[in-house]
Amino acid sequence: MEPPNLAPSPEFRYVGFEPGPSVQTRIAASIFTAGASAVAGWIGELGFKESLVGALLVSAGFAYALRTFGGPTRRLGVRSARLAIVPWGILVEDDAEPRVLRWAGIRRVHLHSVYGNDEGTPSTLWSFIVVETEHERFASRTAGAVPLEGLLAHLAAYTREASARLALDLDGLQPSGGPEEPEVKTLLAAAEGALCASPTSSRLHVPAAGYRSSRGTSASPETVRDLRVALRDRTSRDVDRRALAAVLAAELRAGELVPDLLDLVQSPHPLIAAVAKAAALRLGAPTSRTGHLDEVAPFLFDEDVAALKAWVLASPGAEARSRALAADAEPLARANVRAS
Repeated sequence: MEPPNLAPSPEFRYVGFEPGPSVQTRIAASIFTAGASAVAGWIGELGFKESLVGALLVSAGFAYALRTFGGPTRRLGVRSARLAIVPWGILVEDDAEPRVLRWAGIRRVHLHSVYGNDEGTPSTLWSFIVVETEHERFASRTAGAVPLEGLLAHLAAYTREASARLALDLDGLQPSGGPEEPEVKTLLAAAEGALCASPTSSRLHVPAAGYRSSRGTSASPETVRDLRVALRDRTSRDVDRRALAAVLAAELRAGELVPDLLDLVQSPHPLIAAVAKAAALRLGAPTSRTGHLDEVAPFLFDEDVAALKAWVLASPGAEARSRALAADAEPLARANVRAS
């Protein structure tokens, strides 16, 4: 059986939620209000008998909502907290301790919207969210609608993608040590070895040990083609070669591949996203397109963040890019948080 394709990358960059009143209280109030209005209208238009049927349907919907949002919350307990949802997981700031929740640590996400009318135009008044882990629940709210449909549909796929090990060769046969230890230095060394030794350098159409000696781009059309195939690979794999392809693209100064790198900066895999950001920065992409490395830093080892920043600064023309490494993330993303 063919392996599945990756889910679309998250369409959100940062969605903030603030602590608020009990989620189930708000949901109950909104459903009761909607139900009461509907039944009153039905009595006027349909009569008592038909309205009774409608009331039963509203009650059934209310019972389902309480079972979905209220019941599990009562069993595990829920904490109201400030949440920031980013492509690599959820940042939690509560009174106990700031936290980082990776996709693998999140069991379910419940989202409920309260609707109303603004001068006759239907609109979303509030969005309420409950984030469920193995042992905890966090509740929060924000005004208006939120672009989280993809998260609700693809949470399991994000978890699979973020759990992949990085490949140290373009065939995806040699995996890295895995997410339990820093990987960037190993990845950079693998790229250096691929460019400086045969037969890999021959496959990339690069003279062994000679790619640094040429001026301008060192990437032939064949090299760009092969790296683009790797960067655009949307097959779900246990060993992912896209990070290595991103490093090779930057080392070979293949500016033609910047659009492909930008497509990866919101990958659910935090290290792939960070490497793609760094590679695009080395090739001169603006931070307005790449985002800052500090946005994904809470989901990485400090050693990996430092290695990527050093790699960007070691590139030609790095003086003009030094400002690109300045932190400009949301305050919560800059917090000293503990990964889960």
